[in-house]
Amino acid sequence: MGGSGLSFYLTKYKVGEVASVQTGPFGSQLHKEDYVERGTPIITVEHLGENRIIHDNTPFVSEDDVKRLSKYSLEKGDIVFSRVGSVDRRAYVSNKEEGWLFSGRCLRVRVTNKSLVDPIFLSYYFGLENFKEYVRNIAVGATMPSLNTKIMTGLEIEVPELGYQHQIAKTLKSLDDKIELNNAINKNLEEMAQALFKRWFVDFEFPNENGEPYKSSGGDMEWCEELEKEIPKGWTSDKIGNCTKLVSRGIAPKYVDNSEKRVINQKCIRNGMLNVALSRTHSSKVNEEKQLQFGDVLINSTGTGTLGRVAQVYEHLDNFTVDSHVTIVRSNVNNGLGYMGCLLKSMQPIFEHAATGSTGQTELGREVIKQMPILLPEQKMIDKFSGIYHSICTKMILIQKNNVVLSNTRDTLLPKLMSGEIRVPLDQA
Repeated sequence: MGGSGLSFYLTKYKVGEVASVQTGPFGSQLHKEDYVERGTPIITVEHLGENRIIHDNTPFVSEDDVKRLSKYSLEKGDIVFSRVGSVDRRAYVSNKEEGWLFSGRCLRVRVTNKSLVDPIFLSYYFGLENFKEYVRNIAVGATMPSLNTKIMTGLEIEVPELGYQHQIAKTLKSLDDKIELNNAINKNLEEMAQALFKRWFVDFEFPNENGEPYKSSGGDMEWCEELEKEIPKGWTSDKIGNCTKLVSRGIAPKYVDNSEKRVINQKCIRNGMLNVALSRTHSSKVNEEKQLQFGDVLINSTGTGTLGRVAQVYEHLDNFTVDSHVTIVRSNVNNGLGYMGCLLKSMQPIFEHAATGSTGQTELGREVIKQMPILLPEQKMIDKFSGIYHSICTKMILIQKNNVVLSNTRDTLLPKLMSGEIRVPLDQA
């Protein structure tokens, strides 16, 4: 890119020279029993996304605890790291998370000398693959890597002149802002689909032959013993197992760096969407029936917090399967891919409650899924809904593919901008 008249040289600092580091509250300072229904969110390792805070399923603490734990409050510009396990995970704190708290499994980096380092730039610098490897190698722990304030403050960084930092941060953030906007659009589209599903197949207010809402216009209803509720006359129910060709867990993959074969894991399934960019390459043999097909519904089936999440495969994926923590549900309902996808997404709370096992070791068994009763509407309603749902999902997939391009562009630019291989022009005064 264009020149600026300034040379691009890198200056070395230790993190502790430009920022303060704070670990989260330990032990008796905060228990799960302190969480409340409503209050101030507290972020854990699970909420550290790709340089952004994930807002789903955050626990809350009371205002009294916020005051008591003010030392662990977050400000815009802070960077939160995972303190144990995946120690290279980090997320930038935006104004949306200002005033939130962070948990004991996290560590906060707060830039104290903004005349030397731009906080947004630093958050992207921490995302460099060679820096993440540096962090992983220097973390301590025989069984599980961990970070502490001494390690974090001693980490070395190399940064260009502040003007370049601002422009690099601006360039990368513009890509992330587009990704976030696309995510918001997709979330709205998903909510539209679920709202329509609820109106038609839960509230039974689908349009009758006169275009009026069925139930409130006096449509005939009859009692369904299996579902323990009234349903429109002529509709039936059946078990999931009788409405599917396949209900099966995936494989135990052997992961490799380079392969055309990819495996979906539980991280790929969030907010009703399937993010194939988070899948991994593997070399294991996969039975034909476990090769993912268009319309397959995937259910996270192990572990507290992730169990029960549902997403649907709504594009043609070659050489994709799932791992053993995910269940594939393949419908045999005529033209029912859209209906079954939305139906199973709406059943997430049911899947969560059907899990068995101790905390942290919960499982959702295949037979449990197969025995669950579901509603089967008349074919004409399934056909009508599937047409609308297909239109919505097509838009969502296009947006998701655009996000993959944006993410790849960002990840390609990141090391080149940081090294000066690609220069961004400085703003002219």
